Amino acid sequence: MSKISQAKEKLQVQEFWTAKQKQSHSLHYAVSYRASFKPELPSFFMQQYLDGKNKTVFDPFGGRGTTALEANILGHKAIHNDINPLSLFIAKANQYIPTIKEMELELSKIDLTDKVQINDWDEKNLSPFYHKDTLKEILNLKKIIKKENNPVLNYIGLTALSRLHGHSDGFFSVYTFPQISITPESQNRNNLKRNQKPEYKEIKSRILSKARRSLKDSLPPFFHEFSKKNLFTNEDSRNLKSITSASCDLLITSPPFLDKVDYLKDNWLRMWFLGINEKQDITILPSVSDWSNFIHLSLKEFYRILKKGSYAVIEVGEVTQGKKIIPLDEFVVKASNNTGLRYETTFINTQKFTKLSNCWGADNNEKGTNSNRCVVFKK
Repeated sequence: MSKISQAKEKLQVQEFWTAKQKQSHSLHYAVSYRASFKPELPSFFMQQYLDGKNKTVFDPFGGRGTTALEANILGHKAIHNDINPLSLFIAKANQYIPTIKEMELELSKIDLTDKVQINDWDEKNLSPFYHKDTLKEILNLKKIIKKENNPVLNYIGLTALSRLHGHSDGFFSVYTFPQISITPESQNRNNLKRNQKPEYKEIKSRILSKARRSLKDSLPPFFHEFSKKNLFTNEDSRNLKSITSASCDLLITSPPFLDKVDYLKDNWLRMWFLGINEKQDITILPSVSDWSNFIHLSLKEFYRILKKGSYAVIEVGEVTQGKKIIPLDEFVVKASNNTGLRYETTFINTQKFTKLSNCWGADNNEKGTNSNRCVVFKK
């Protein structure tokens, strides 16, 4: 991709990367994650602002690890931070990408038929989704992943996360919503409405079937050379104490969009599977003033971490509160005052909503975002 000449205007509006689905490396689609951006976004900015390979790319709101994964694919090291432990598991699991043969061997050694106790909580909250024999297999895999720690098993766990619930036979669950974890009460209503009940789903074959799709694209030969150097941190973006000053060549991130996404509620089944306490301190900011202050303090910390002359790309969008449309990019620019960062430009990538966004009930005139608005700063 050729470099874009510096525009006289501060706003640059066009389709800088494709709105089509699943155009990047197949690894990016191993697992979905609420409010994640497309891999084409960090790829565009890495090619725009980095010269050569072996740079350090940082994402302080790492989500499912799109930025880190794309950095490794393009020959860079990554620092992935997120306050949500679920995000850390997903990103770390992508640090080593096994072959299908490695996964088949590891799964052949795993016994999912051990007797396990289905307690009252399991019965109440999980039986609306799973047949009892499927649930026993999931409970056994959950126990094994928690007890052991090897990279192939971690990738199996990542793939299992993507199969926990969905609307086809390839998922472990009865027909349900694929992108977010709905409540057991909602699933019970769905079961009654559809006149359905959970049937037995053998989970090993479904894990392998999904993995074959995720691993269909060849890895760059240098991938693990860079991924093994990744740093993963679980810290507040306003106090990234584990990250050295002036250590990053490029920052690409998307902060939480006010109170539009409840990461805990939407991922409760995944967090249960990984044994993560749901009472995590995940940032949900109800007002523009609170959000702007949060962004201001985060930008100050980003300035410390960036190398001189490097760039920070902050992706936000438009959100609505009531009937009012709020262009968050304008507030990001204002929040940069007195941080040391210099505002350069804003890339506005026009796009149509994805199928996943439509599942959340978002469109161009309702809650959510209808454009990628990427605010670029320079240190």
